[in-house]
Amino acid sequence: MNVAILGAGAMGCLYASYLARNPKLSLTLLDHKRDKVKDINDRGLIMRENDEEITIPVKAEVSGKVHTPVDILMLFVKAHQTYAALKANTSLIGSKTIVVSLQNGMGNYMEIVKFLPLERIVIGTSNHNSTLLGNGKFFHAADGTTIIGGFGNSTDSPIETVRALLAESGLDIAVSSDVKRLIWRKLFVNMAINPLTMLMEVKNGFIQTDRYSWECVRTIVKEGLAVAKADGEDFEEEAVLELVHKICVLTGSGNSSMFQDRIHKRRTEIDFINGSVVRLARKYGIEVPYNTLLTQLVHAVEDSYAGI
Repeated sequence: MNVAILGAGAMGCLYASYLARNPKLSLTLLDHKRDKVKDINDRGLIMRENDEEITIPVKAEVSGKVHTPVDILMLFVKAHQTYAALKANTSLIGSKTIVVSLQNGMGNYMEIVKFLPLERIVIGTSNHNSTLLGNGKFFHAADGTTIIGGFGNSTDSPIETVRALLAESGLDIAVSSDVKRLIWRKLFVNMAINPLTMLMEVKNGFIQTDRYSWECVRTIVKEGLAVAKADGEDFEEEAVLELVHKICVLTGSGNSSMFQDRIHKRRTEIDFINGSVVRLARKYGIEVPYNTLLTQLVHAVEDSYAGI
């Protein structure tokens, strides 16, 4: 089986490190940065975990330079980069290719479906935490379950194909039969943790230990719950808060993806996270002042970067 991973960031490198050790597949890791591709080819991926470093050989290529369709294409680019990344790599998508998105945010599949049928798209969430330390080098701060789903039922062939592949590669996998609910469940975690850690420049664990931060989490989640209910998905508030708390603890020593974006002065996925809640809230006539403010503040930080 031929598999390609698009995006050699923290999570792309992490999942590549698992799949590269699966003898049943041929893996290619793609990134638009030539120096990153060279470093990965020269020295492999370097995973730091539990005070140890492990080197995993991986074949890397420059994005847009591979012209053979693959069986599975996994996306780990930023949500706002989805369309451009797929446009540059359409040659990877054949008549039977399955595209897997473990990206943050809501609405990514609406960009992916421009390139292949909805039934060949698998959406997922990951409870792993990974922080990029350099080209191909990352810190695996927390292990966790990868949950996947699709737009048919959970026994559909693309979902089962992806489940089997990830499970055989040593990942803990679960399947959800309700992909919309799966997306909302992931969104609650991202909308609570990502902008706060980015704005305060703190690790994930701080959020659940600081009472002021946790009060913000409660309000952010409460607003999201109201929008989710209007959107047809009803969640129990304490269960969602328990989930956010659990992820804060599990990934306590790691940096959120949005905080990592701030460190490297990159645009964030805020428009696909809290921004998506704001847009839906406007559609349903719901006030979401906390999520609106967070979206504006994150964009303000982005605008402060020199040259952006």
